[in-house]
Amino acid sequence: MIRLVLTALLVTLAFDAQASPDTCRITGTAYDYTGHPLPAAVIGLMDRQTKQTTYRAADANAAFAFADLPVDISGQRYRLDVVSPAIEVTGSHIPTRSILGIAPAFACGAGQRVRADVKVEVR
Repeated sequence: MIRLVLTALLVTLAFDAQASPDTCRITGTAYDYTGHPLPAAVIGLMDRQTKQTTYRAADANAAFAFADLPVDISGQRYRLDVVSPAIEVTGSHIPTRSILGIAPAFACGAGQRVRADVKVEVR
């Protein structure tokens, strides 16, 4: 029984380690306006085709990653944003965020790993 479970786990890990040929992966680093890494920054990946945004927190080294994304060859589908910490609008109790920096739109082809950094543009 234990062998069966271990075999299933190893097969699952092997499939996960392979890059899917019909998706792409985006990695990068978040920087502040002076060009220094910005640990724990919140990064938004906007899919300009579907108008949906997915968020990730950068790690202690300011690195972030988005995986298993739909392929795009137009060069205009994806955009990265650095967003502010959530603040509450006075009297509304609605947490909101502001975009502090935007990276230019880019493509992400099948099976590709794209490196795209984003920098805060306001002080």
